[in-house]
Amino acid sequence: MKRSFIDARVEAMLALCDRHGVRLPPFALWGEAEFRANADAARLVAARGLGWNVVEFRAGAFATDGLTLFTLRMGDWTGLEAGRGRLYAEKAIMSQDGQRAPHHYHVVKTEDIVNRGGARFVVELFKVDRNGEPLKERFRAVKDVTALDLGPSDRVRLEPGESLTLYFLPPLGAPLPIEEDAPSRFVTVRDYERLKRAPSTTP
Repeated sequence: MKRSFIDARVEAMLALCDRHGVRLPPFALWGEAEFRANADAARLVAARGLGWNVVEFRAGAFATDGLTLFTLRMGDWTGLEAGRGRLYAEKAIMSQDGQRAPHHYHVVKTEDIVNRGGARFVVELFKVDRNGEPLKERFRAVKDVTALDLGPSDRVRLEPGESLTLYFLPPLGAPLPIEEDAPSRFVTVRDYERLKRAPSTTP
């Protein structure tokens, strides 16, 4: 995936958020200079995996198997046994017409899906066992349906299952390296390791 394409997707999502009154935090607009200048906040952002991610679930197939997303908050579940931590995350996601995401599930975390845009999207529902295998049991809370067609402002809450992490079915491969065909305008989660290793040029 080219850097110019990633930045164009981020700009498109920022424009979509603006049209629908969705406000992202200030670090959504950071470039590398701002990321380095706000070192303490940047460390927290990177540690929680917050920020931009332009994802291809199949290499070269963004138009059908991709998403643009921004993670605003991500709870830390590692302290739960000590009575601390949070099972909470908040993400803004832009899905283009025809795009889809692979099946995934959170097995302790509750997930709220809210359509804050102007189009419709379909959520396919299924339950899995502790090995991630689909079950025949249906979602009683949503009247035994297996798919929901969500219009603007519609929402659904998915209750937790049996694991502490996010799983994709089947498991996803590692993302391909970014092709740096243009200077980056935005920092993404895939840039954090590189920025951590690279020396600062700030005087």
